[in-house]
Amino acid sequence: MSEPGHTEVKEKKKVKASHIVFLLICFIAACALAWWQWSRFQSGTGTFQNLGYAFQWPIIGGFFVYAYRKYLQYENESIELENLEAQMMAEHGELPDARPQHEEGFVQLSNRPSLVDDDSTKEIDESFLPSRPTMNVEEFNRLNDPNARRRRKA
Repeated sequence: MSEPGHTEVKEKKKVKASHIVFLLICFIAACALAWWQWSRFQSGTGTFQNLGYAFQWPIIGGFFVYAYRKYLQYENESIELENLEAQMMAEHGELPDARPQHEEGFVQLSNRPSLVDDDSTKEIDESFLPSRPTMNVEEFNRLNDPNARRRRKA
């Protein structure tokens, strides 16, 4: 946890070599599946469904790359907003929780929930859940007796 009055500047997420290798493996696997579907389409038992899959797999491989880029973009935007918010609070000399969010001159830039500072307990209200049926052991055994089932069938 951070000390009062001390704000840490978070670093932006960067592209890692392990992520690139994983994306490359995923894209190559998608292209291999596309080639396999294409060869199935060209065989005697191939259908147009195989042709559709042959076109679909490279698109899925491209989506992996697109999704990773968007993930980095969204995370970096969020980190920038958190850093800007922390910088604004440090300039005013106040702690993040010291002032309500609706106060004049205070604008919360990031809507990202903090996973570290949230100490509230999360519970489900008991009236929300249905009540569990109760059954004693003797009644359960009587209903689930395999011999009784055989006698009922006969």
